[in-house]
Parts: sequence; C-alpha cells; structure tokens
Amino acid sequence: MAAHEALKELATHLTYAASTEDIGRALLKVANRFGLTQALILDNSKLFDRVGPAVIFSTHDKAEVEMFDRRRPFVHHPFTQRARISERPFTISSMRRSLGPASDERWRSLLPESIVDSDGILVPVHDRGELAWIAAFAGKRANLSAAAQAVMSAAVHAGYSLFKQLLEGQVKRSPLTRRESECLHWVGEGKTDAEVGKILDISGRTVRFHINNAKRKLGVTSRIQAVTKRAIAR
Repeated sequence: MAAHEALKELATHLTYAASTEDIGRALLKVANRFGLTQALILDNSKLFDRVGPAVIFSTHDKAEVEMFDRRRPFVHHPFTQRARISERPFTISSMRRSLGPASDERWRSLLPESIVDSDGILVPVHDRGELAWIAAFAGKRANLSAAAQAVMSAAVHAGYSLFKQLLEGQVKRSPLTRRESECLHWVGEGKTDAEVGKILDISGRTVRFHINNAKRKLGVTSRIQAVTKRAIAR
C-alpha cells in the first residue's frame, strides 16, 4: 500500500514537472517516505573532469559536492564504477561489504561529509547499454528494504524518462505554473475553492487567484473551459 501511494504521488508530481529541478523534487518526495532525506542525481553523459555540469539535482551544498569531487572524482569513484556494471539498485552499506576490509577512515573518505553517518540507496539508470543516470539517496534512518529499493528504482526510471523527453523537446511546456495547474486539477475533480485550498494548504481566495490567472493564460472565460483545455493540452 505504501509503495502504491508513493508511486501515485510521484505520478501526480511528474505530471506538473517542467524542469529537471521539478523532477528532482518529485523523486525526493518519494525518497522521504523511506527516510531518505539527501539526494544527488548525476547525468553520466556529462560526468568528465568535474562534477558540476553533471549535477541534475542535489540537496547537498554545491561547494561540498565540488570539494569532494576534487578530492575523489566522481567519474572514478567506486560507486560510479559499480553503477556502470549494475542495472539494479544497491545500498551504501552493501558497497562497503563488497569493498572488503577497510579502515573507518578510508571508508569515510568515500563519502561526502554530510552522509558519512548515513546509509542509502543508489539507483543506476542505463539507456541503450550505457550508464545514463546515477541517483543516490541517503538518510540516517533509511528504510533499505527490497520494497523500498524497488519503489526508488521505479521512481528514478520514471524520472529519467521524463528528463529525456524534456531534453528532446517532446514535452509541450504549459503556460501554467505548477500551482495553477494543481488548482485546475482539483477543480476538475469537483472540489470547491475552499476544498482545494485545504488540499494545497492555501486560502480559497488564493485558489481563485490562480484559477483566474490560468483562465487568462489559456484564453478562456470559464472554469470548465480552463479545466478542459488543460486536460487536452497535457
């Protein structure tokens, strides 16, 4: 049931995603359900001499990521090497076991400072036989069960699919903001302004404001027309 709810929530958020940042936030919301509070998603096709251009989404401080990359480049990192040959998700702790006996100091050198006391899940995404994405999620109280790994793998692959569509220009950009689209979605479900406001944690007045903006952008005069035009344009 938890897995179903997590993927249902992901589908809703990806519906409104119009950027890589939106995709990253949607995946992080799913990760949060499993106690995974930190995320780093890399585009392997841009992972060369420095990590910066490869970062799709990160909850880590940019300076921390770049400093770590200078000390131990991600392109040669053992986790990256494992991701290149594995299409299945794996955990940080399983990597430690596979590397064999190692001092705590050496192990800690393999991780950014903010997650040295955490565990997590890494999801490789392969496209046409090549590593395309590396998505890593970590947390101090992480759920690393087989179910959690399966859900995170499904979520990341869905995120990559949308990322690729955005990259290839296959997704039509809506003129609506995410909030305007969300308001129209719930209006289309038969909710009143007050009910929509409660769902989105905003006032009914703010809901009306977003709906009126959506009507103007879509060039319609009624809510029904706006809801219909949004549905057709999706």
